[in-house]
Amino acid sequence: MFFPKPPSMIVERSETIIETYKREAGMKAYELMIETNRAMIRGEVFDGAQRADIARRLRENKMTDGRERTFDAYAYPKFYIPPYNNGRKLQTIIPMSPKTNIVADNAYEFEMLRLLHMFGPDGEVSRMIDATLKRLRHTCFGYKGCHYAECFEAGMTVLRFLSFAAAGDVAWIKKQIDTYNGHYSDRRRHNGVQKYYWLILSDMPFDIAEPELERQKDSIVDHLSRSYLIKDGNEDVPLCAMRNALARLPEYAYIRDRKPYVNKKNGRLQFDVKK
Repeated sequence: MFFPKPPSMIVERSETIIETYKREAGMKAYELMIETNRAMIRGEVFDGAQRADIARRLRENKMTDGRERTFDAYAYPKFYIPPYNNGRKLQTIIPMSPKTNIVADNAYEFEMLRLLHMFGPDGEVSRMIDATLKRLRHTCFGYKGCHYAECFEAGMTVLRFLSFAAAGDVAWIKKQIDTYNGHYSDRRRHNGVQKYYWLILSDMPFDIAEPELERQKDSIVDHLSRSYLIKDGNEDVPLCAMRNALARLPEYAYIRDRKPYVNKKNGRLQFDVKK
């Protein structure tokens, strides 16, 4: 489905000092969210003080636009509106390079709420999560199995959100999984889409994830066995996400503590998946 650009993303040519401050603060919150997730995927553990500090900083940068969206009240975030990024969509944790706000904006809010749920749960966070789940039940990509255009990728960000926010709603989670399995091969997709799905499986309740991991394990092993060009220093994140997913299966538990490494001969990033 086509979704018009949200008014919150429309920025005038000249910003006020307050608007500039909010935008820059919002980008810092986004960067904090991305780096925190990358660290956890790599295996870093945060202590209580670090967790509290991250939650505090994310709370301080809660951004809403204060405007009622009459064109689609349910498709876009309510609590964490992404900062303006010079017209560029904010990237997802495992890069899927969103082309539409429907993916980038929802992924941003979901990840903010996920970290708040993990690091600083309270009544306000619970209310935001409950309201977001209620919103998603009215969306085509979040509840009705829509797979057209980037509704497919938006549905994947919903699946990651459901894995912690509605872990007990097995029917809803499985419906999103069915959409992925039924339509992933419909067209050529960004190479990060499949890896993002493996990230989802690394955190999903195991009783739901296990059959998917069994189906996906050969493909995960294949991708872990490849070598990768190092560009920005974060190429290890998808590899660690794959490791985390695969290591949930008893037969691959031995790779849980292994890390990607740089091959000294060719300078490429690799991972040893062999027993």
